[in-house]
Order: sequence, then C-alpha cells, then structure tokens
Amino acid sequence: MKILFVNNGLAGGGVEKLLNDMLPLINENGNYCELLILFDDDAKYLESLRNNGVKVQIVPKNIYNKGHFQRILYIMNYIKNNDFDIVHANEFPLIYYCSIIKTILGKKMPKLVMTEHNTDNRRRHIKLSRPLEKLIYRNYDKVTSISDKVQEVLLDWLRPNDRDKYVVIYNGIAAENFKNSKPYERSDLVPEISEKDKLLCVIGSLTEQKNYFFMLEVMESLPDNYHVLCLGEGPLKQKIISKIQQKGLQERVHLLGFRKDAARILKTVDVLVIPSLWEGFGLIAVEALASQTPVVVSNVPGLAEVVGDAGIKCSVNNVDEFTRAIKKVTNDNEYARQLAKLGEKQINKYDVRKMTKDYLKLYKQLLE
Repeated sequence: MKILFVNNGLAGGGVEKLLNDMLPLINENGNYCELLILFDDDAKYLESLRNNGVKVQIVPKNIYNKGHFQRILYIMNYIKNNDFDIVHANEFPLIYYCSIIKTILGKKMPKLVMTEHNTDNRRRHIKLSRPLEKLIYRNYDKVTSISDKVQEVLLDWLRPNDRDKYVVIYNGIAAENFKNSKPYERSDLVPEISEKDKLLCVIGSLTEQKNYFFMLEVMESLPDNYHVLCLGEGPLKQKIISKIQQKGLQERVHLLGFRKDAARILKTVDVLVIPSLWEGFGLIAVEALASQTPVVVSNVPGLAEVVGDAGIKCSVNNVDEFTRAIKKVTNDNEYARQLAKLGEKQINKYDVRKMTKDYLKLYKQLLE
C-alpha cells in the first residue's frame, strides 16, 4: 500500500508524536508512506522521521502564504501525481482541504481516511457549522476516533446516516521505552531541590486547553516544598511567565520548554498532573502510567476513559480537589504503588504496534 498522511506541521503535540511513532512502523510492515505538512515551523519531529526513512513533503512557503485555495490546489496536484492508495488526514483545516479535493477529483481520489483527535473544538460552538461539517465528513470513506468518548461526541454532533464508517482506534505508545527509561537525578532538573521537596510535572502545549493558569493556582495552594516542571511551548508562554512572576512562584515553577526526554523526566517526578479543560485522549497520561508514575487528571471525557481507575480524577478547575489529590499521592507511598499496579494493566490496550496494525487492517479493508 502507498499511503499519504497530511498534517498541519510537526511541532510537539500529541498528533505529531503519534505520526512520529507510527509512520516508520508502517514502512517496516512492507508498505510505503509519506507525510505532507503545511509548514515546517518548529518542526520538532522532522529530523526524526526523515532519519527513520519517512519522506516528509512541505508545502512551499510561497504557496502556503497565498491562502487556502492555493494550498488545496497544491495538495490536490501532489495526490494526483503520486498514485497513492490511501490519503489519511489529521487536524483542521486539512480535513476540510482533503474533503474538498475529493469533491473535485471524484473517483480519481484515493480512499480517504481521517482521524478525530478531540472531544471539542471551536467549530462545534457555531450552530451554522453543523451542516457544513456534515458535508465535509460525508466525503470520507472511514472516520476514526482515538477514544470511545471522542466518537460518541462526534456522532452526537454530526448525527450521520452512515454510522458504520465511524470506528475507534485507540492511540498507542511504545510502552517499553517508558518502562525501561532511566530517571534523572532530581537536581539535574531543579538544581536547588532538596530531598524533602515534591516534584510534579505538567506536559503539553502552552495553550488554553492545557490550563496552565489553573495549575499556577494549584501551586499557590500547595506547600512551598512542591515544585512543578512544565514541558511545552506555545502562544501563552509570555503570559504564563508574567503570571508566575505576579504570584511569586519563580522558585517553584520551572518552564523547561519542549523536551525529547519526557520518558526520563516521567521516571524522575513524583506525579504527572493533567489539568486540561478538554482532551480527546491524553497520550501523556498513558506514557506516565507506563513509567509507573501516578497521574492526577481533570475528569473530562476521553482523558478520564484512558486513565480509568489507574489515576486520580478531579473536577475541572477545582483547586481543592487537585490539591488534596496531589498531596495524597505524594505522601502515601502505598497508595502510589497501588496506582502503579493498576496502570500496568491499563496500558496494555494502548500499544503503538497494535494501533499501527489496526490502521493497516482498516486500509486493507477499504482497498478490498
């Protein structure tokens, strides 16, 4: 099979991490895949993919800067000229672009697949967008969702007649990489940290969804011996830095930026905190469970499903609940061990090789 994946870019988000892990495995299985991206700004996985033998095509900047029509035309011609069997779209606006291209190409379009990654987006808060979205999604031969809740919410939004083309394929990780990672010395990450200090971690883009400002409120309510590592980049960085300074948390909140050593960091910290406002899946939660690191998360659809009984779920934006949960898991070693055992069972269904196998099976069914 010859498969083209299309994605916005290759920054440090969950979608990009999945592509980085899955695409080399597809090629290992005797198939051929490429990745086409709209832009290479902050493309943290570009080198990794190319080093693993995956061709990455970037829309030329002079085309990208001309707007939607020229981008669609470029992608359409790329598809026409390369004889792909499958085109697999991720993220807005590419799911729109590919649907429009299918309308133009008709039967000349390869089989078209997309993945829904989240339980919410801005489009679903605009009533008039529902008819448009129904038309867009109708052009896809298969629509996959990364969790049961993501599919449930999507079907409720679209109310499609062709429900049989909507399927769930769970995200996956290379669990062994996290199980076997070597922890850092804590002082390597926070030089001034003492043995009595507790070390938390938040991983995710510095965006509204990840709820970093709320996490700063939680840090205010925790004792002074609690530190938090924040891994990620994003548009809210300067505002977050300003808020840290306003609250006087400079000594306890440590912005580390994007890191490729998350596996080692997860092995080092006492707990991973995910205070997100919404999550379709929560890949980093699975990575923490594989690392035997306790997780405290927002009780939101998708994320709550993935964590199951292996983590502590708190009401969204509830400072008291998050504070109590963090204190409990960092001060009760037996409780933390119990969560780790539950985590080992929970991660079994979230394996990147299983995920890859499920996608390949889906593609083959479409071609048959």
